[in-house]
Amino acid sequence: MRKNKPNAMRVWLDTATTEQAQALAKAAGTSVPHLRHLGAGRRHAEAALAQRIAIASHTLKVRALVIDPRALCTTCAKCPIVDKRKAPVTG
Repeated sequence: MRKNKPNAMRVWLDTATTEQAQALAKAAGTSVPHLRHLGAGRRHAEAALAQRIAIASHTLKVRALVIDPRALCTTCAKCPIVDKRKAPVTG
């Protein structure tokens, strides 16, 4: 059985504490189970959710837990506005 490469949300959840995951979910207006579904690949983030998660990750003030919306959403990855930041995509 072939395993897929973990996505950015899965890596984030594996790195974060339970409290950090709860704080991210609350700040992004979603739930921890929804974040887990994103991490498992059962759901995909739309642009609005990817942006909310990215902004919420900055509020945690933990540099290692900042998530790029381009790593969560294919629409964000193609967006010329987001691409102008010239930051490397992580995840």
